[in-house]
Amino acid sequence: MSEGQATRKEDLSKLLSLRLVGAQVSVLSGPDAGRLLQVGATGVLIGTGSACDLCLTDTLASRRHVELRPEVDGLRVTDLGSLNGTAIGGVRVHEVVLTDDAQLRIGESLLLIRLTRDGTDLLLSPRRRFGSALAESPAMRHVFDLLEKAAASDVTVLLEGDSGTGKDILANALHEESRRKEGPIVVVDCGAIPEQLVESELFGHERGAFTGALTLRKGAFESADGGTLFLDEVGELPLEAQPKLLRALESRSFRRVGGTQTIRVDVRVVAATNRKLKEAVRRREFREDLFYRLAVVHVSVPRLADRPEDVLPLAESFLRRITGDEKAVVSGELARLLRSYDWPGNARELRNVVERFATFERADPRVLFDGGGGSPSHATSIFDGLENLPYHESKRRVMELYHREVLPRAIERCGGSVPKAAEELGLPRQSLYRMLNQLRDGETP
Repeated sequence: MSEGQATRKEDLSKLLSLRLVGAQVSVLSGPDAGRLLQVGATGVLIGTGSACDLCLTDTLASRRHVELRPEVDGLRVTDLGSLNGTAIGGVRVHEVVLTDDAQLRIGESLLLIRLTRDGTDLLLSPRRRFGSALAESPAMRHVFDLLEKAAASDVTVLLEGDSGTGKDILANALHEESRRKEGPIVVVDCGAIPEQLVESELFGHERGAFTGALTLRKGAFESADGGTLFLDEVGELPLEAQPKLLRALESRSFRRVGGTQTIRVDVRVVAATNRKLKEAVRRREFREDLFYRLAVVHVSVPRLADRPEDVLPLAESFLRRITGDEKAVVSGELARLLRSYDWPGNARELRNVVERFATFERADPRVLFDGGGGSPSHATSIFDGLENLPYHESKRRVMELYHREVLPRAIERCGGSVPKAAEELGLPRQSLYRMLNQLRDGETP
């Protein structure tokens, strides 16, 4: 390699990386005193919810209380609308960038934020598209960089991120980028399987293995032979089933329920969850050995609110797909509204808003938004325009909006637990699973 080529390669490397500050958070006082956490490139979430990286037991802290996110010039501290607030030096703050060490007061807990000399390099992909996933933001292009490297091997990948961030799209893209793209990709929704049928779903069963097993059935591992097995919502897998999954991952072999023959398969496993599995391990809700076996490559998928550069490109992609017009663009009032919203439902919510825009052909916030958290203050009604439609069509659209917007939020509020959400909504568990499956398939429950 010539000196000029080496220089160009070094310049390209600099363009495709960001040097972020390093940080460490420790709990000085409060119920969780002594806890310590390093702040990674994608930041950390602090609160009492199971989706938090630092999960507190402080009853005065909110479920999603505060976020710490490293940047080039400092550490951004953002209060997430907590009930009791976040204070620095006795001053309540909503958002601030720290350039030096500081103490945060959250409820009864005092946290020390220490900035470290050793920063974090955020490596970026030169690509703006990975499969059908789009990105302009550094945060998402970093995800692309990790997945591109993972695609070149058969390592197990764990995708962690909030509901609606597109983990399933990334899993499919990873499969299509890998040498296994000619093989099958088999999806298992671990949260939708009745507990007593988990083993059969994963490994299959022999005829007569249990009541109702009338024929031999192949499981997901066997069906994915030569391809990719995508374990969605793996954090919902019952503890009793986790050792069997671990053995299958380590040996790439298993026995069907009721069988004696050991079956070997060539499968690449990708898992996804909207929970923080490290925190679930600490709380003994998930096996530590299984976590490390799944998280050979551990990818945190950022929220849409953390990558505002991606909002308009994604919206334009959705609009073109919905209308069938490859030249459709997002501009004017709609673009302004989309930029001003903080997207608690992530890319899934953005798609729903674009669908409403395409349906009603109006950039009216009262039509596009449902008045949920972070929406423009004048977005108070979802009913405008429905008086022009027949009763049953109006009712269908309102119920569809309820299912698409309210159900995911209820599950998120319950820490990603579908059974707990079903209990709080007063729904039979299987009914909620059915509704969620219909939503994933693009149907109206």
